[in-house]
Amino acid sequence: MIFEGLSGFPITPINNGNVDFDVLCNIRNHIDQAGLDSIGVLGSTGSFAYLSELERTRVIECWGEAKTPWIAGVSATTTSEAIRYCHIAEKSGAQGVIANAFAYVPLHPEELKRYFLHIADYSPLPLCVYDNPVTTGQVLSEALLQELAAHPNIQAIKTFAKQDNESQHKVLSPLPLHTGYAVDAFSCEAMLGGASAWYSTLAGTMPELLVPVVSAIKLGDRRKARELNQLVLPLYELMQQHSGYRVMHALANLRGWTCELPAPLLLPNIGDLSQFLSDGL
Repeated sequence: MIFEGLSGFPITPINNGNVDFDVLCNIRNHIDQAGLDSIGVLGSTGSFAYLSELERTRVIECWGEAKTPWIAGVSATTTSEAIRYCHIAEKSGAQGVIANAFAYVPLHPEELKRYFLHIADYSPLPLCVYDNPVTTGQVLSEALLQELAAHPNIQAIKTFAKQDNESQHKVLSPLPLHTGYAVDAFSCEAMLGGASAWYSTLAGTMPELLVPVVSAIKLGDRRKARELNQLVLPLYELMQQHSGYRVMHALANLRGWTCELPAPLLLPNIGDLSQFLSDGL
């Protein structure tokens, strides 16, 4: 199932204000061989909010060459645009789509419901609903999630993991949805607690750090999973301090995937990250 396991969300490299498709192909070819369960294309880490419709379309088409199953981010300020991306993703070979409540004007509960239900109605692919209040300012209530979960084409939810995720998982796990979590620092424990998926910012740039963690979880080796995850704590701390978006661009440049942040964003002085790169990578 597309909404299970470790899903890595890679950056979309930008240079001189435009998507650099040569670098994007290099990223795709590396990530495609990394052992991820899926790849999340054009998520927040993939700069979807900073790209034109033509660029988003071309990025989706580029990822159509991947062998790993992939999910397309279709978030948009209008429902019709999100639905267009669903059809582009389907034609390019995606196996699922994911959307958050991306809006300039805050949405009322009925507007939120209509947005997700209309996408689900007209998408040829199964939809993962992304509850992302930190970025969007929109909170998906438990009542709304129960309504959305009744739609046959809404098959998953992605939400933020917490340091203590037990109470949140108790609320979400009864829903007929594949429950997945973001926030890398807490997602290992969320997976050990029964989550279906780990939607990872870090795994889209450094999959070799987290694929072994999830492999241990799948084998039931909780001790090994925690030990391997412990090694990544310094990176988690940097991501929390500077944002995963900025840190991933810094790591990508270190890997030779030349990229810049879209203006006015700037890469911070994060320090030496070379310790996290394996030999030959």
